Amino acid sequence: MNIKIIISRFTICIALLSISIGCKNTSSKETIAILSHTTPANELQKEQMHMVAAFSGATEISQGQTIKGRFEEEEKSFVRSYINEQLREIKLSPQDHAYEITITYDDGSTKDFEGTNVYTTIPSTIPSDEYILIGAHYDAVPYSPGANDNATGCALVYGISKQISSLKTRNKNVIVAFFDQEEFGLVGSKAFARFIKKEKYTIHSVHTVDQMGWDKDNDKAIELELPTPYLNSIYKKHANKMNLSVFKTDVASTDHSSFRSAGYKAIGLTEEYKNGDTTPHYHQNSDTYDTIDFEYLSSSTELMYQVIKELVTD
Repeated sequence: MNIKIIISRFTICIALLSISIGCKNTSSKETIAILSHTTPANELQKEQMHMVAAFSGATEISQGQTIKGRFEEEEKSFVRSYINEQLREIKLSPQDHAYEITITYDDGSTKDFEGTNVYTTIPSTIPSDEYILIGAHYDAVPYSPGANDNATGCALVYGISKQISSLKTRNKNVIVAFFDQEEFGLVGSKAFARFIKKEKYTIHSVHTVDQMGWDKDNDKAIELELPTPYLNSIYKKHANKMNLSVFKTDVASTDHSSFRSAGYKAIGLTEEYKNGDTTPHYHQNSDTYDTIDFEYLSSSTELMYQVIKELVTD
């Protein structure tokens, strides 16, 4: 074989090997640029995109590990580790809240559950015994990647926690919680509501998020589920400043209900579930990363941030 041909082929092999090594060394965050239909507007949006991708199996959740969903305990353990890591990166101290709880149903029957919530506290900078709780469930139904339900809610809550933790002045503490077993009947949030009541936390208000990644008509509107008059007014005030629409609904089928039932002032935030502009992929295997509107998620994150910022600095 001609020596020039041999050298040429060797050079090509070296080039291909370099590309291969480079691809293997590419971080999951960089992989987002390949997967995404949206160019990240800023670092926070990039981190939210990475979280949704990792939670829904579009990228690795840890080195060499990709999950298909968040129903099995092994999958959820990877998710909890990821949440813990992300919270530590912003100088917070996450804790696992392992629970055993018996749920009594309307017909008098009972069922025992075990699960694990993850939570952390952003302390006030001025001494306070008052807490605002923000949260989202991290589990998903079987066979669904759960990108919208509810990786988007987790990404939104993470985004809020990162911004709030960087404020120089906080007059209230903030509890950040990620709930297990919402899909079993709000089990994780019920357990957490019992936990904070047992620990005698003084709760100012509870704000939970479930599904915030679909906005077909591109109006950036969100729904406020069963808000108190005060919470309704403060969300509307900041929505008006951002030229966004918010709609009050009576939907009680997600985690905010657990806290309202326990006697706390609570509100749920979601895409336009009642108004019909909601994901058609709900609880399906098509609830994937590439269906998520990250500009909408960012807009909703900013709205909730402005509300929580006012509450913690008031």
